[in-house]
Amino acid sequence: MELEITNSAKPNPTQLEAWQQLFDSTPSARFYHHPHWISCIGEHLSKAELRIAFVSISGQLKMVVPLCDSKGSLRRAHPAHDHLSLNDILFDAQLLDKPDELFDCLNAALCEMGTSWLDWQISNIPHFSPLITALLTNTPESVAPDTAAASLNVDRQDNTDEWMLRQTRQTASFDCTSDQCPPHGKLRRNLRRLRKQMQEGNEVRVERVRQATELDAAFSQFLNIEASGWKGQGEEATAISANDDLTAFYSALLKPDVPGIQPEINLLWCAEHCVAAQFGLRTGKYLSLLKIGYNEDFARFSPGYLLLESVLAEATEQGVETVSLVTSPPWANRWHPDTSPVWHINRYNNTSLGTAKHQIDKLKQVVKSRLKKAA
Repeated sequence: MELEITNSAKPNPTQLEAWQQLFDSTPSARFYHHPHWISCIGEHLSKAELRIAFVSISGQLKMVVPLCDSKGSLRRAHPAHDHLSLNDILFDAQLLDKPDELFDCLNAALCEMGTSWLDWQISNIPHFSPLITALLTNTPESVAPDTAAASLNVDRQDNTDEWMLRQTRQTASFDCTSDQCPPHGKLRRNLRRLRKQMQEGNEVRVERVRQATELDAAFSQFLNIEASGWKGQGEEATAISANDDLTAFYSALLKPDVPGIQPEINLLWCAEHCVAAQFGLRTGKYLSLLKIGYNEDFARFSPGYLLLESVLAEATEQGVETVSLVTSPPWANRWHPDTSPVWHINRYNNTSLGTAKHQIDKLKQVVKSRLKKAA
């Protein structure tokens, strides 16, 4: 086994090429596995230095693990931020058939920078992640993915790795190849009525922007839409444009320097007014909508809904089979999307201090569960 650690901004051409090849050959690869996504995080969002562990076997790259220190050198962590709604690590799909090798690769990455750490944390891992599959199917008491408990502790059979998994929320998506892809019924009728009302005396059109030369202008429209209403007001404004780091992060995402990821900004226009916008990243046949916003002056027409309806209707023509909302916002319930859990993982070091930290965290989890039931 060979292992290399490098700063996220400085992978050499050989490492970058191997990463890209692993990404292209992995069926489950999404935007959060891509080199450009990780590079943008390291440059604009990560407070600690973000490093990349490249784990190879017999000269073949098998795993890529982003790593940053949390609370000094006692913790290992995947980069975390409010705008990183999905995360994962990228590894060769063949490792699913070799779980011991898979976990040995991860252990090597975690220990390369020292062995005094207590645990490694990664949040917001989607349920369909191969890492979740590996953890739920290679434990003393296997848990089927579709019946997984809301919270469980997982201890490897060989006792060399200790894990704790917790389901934290949901992620929502639409299968655009299905006849059941929404909207349906009452929602569809309402959207037809609202679209007709908006079109009275106005040209209503959808603009899907992917060309590099056009993305900057579309991004400006998106920022204006995303900042409309309460998000862009006051000293505690949460809009992207109110935060220089966030603005730089999303702007950098529009300029990938390696293939495999395609930024896309979708705009809904009513005459000369931009009334809704989406910021998306496409990988293969999978479109992930990271941010969605609308002009509150046109709220009576539900422009955000109308834009989503148009994007879903045109998806298969655009070669998109799945549209992901990344999170599962309450408003999406009306659309009846496909939902799946999102996980938080702790992997504890097999040392006396790591084991003690594991026991403390398990006790905290039991207490939280009991307090929740009592409430």
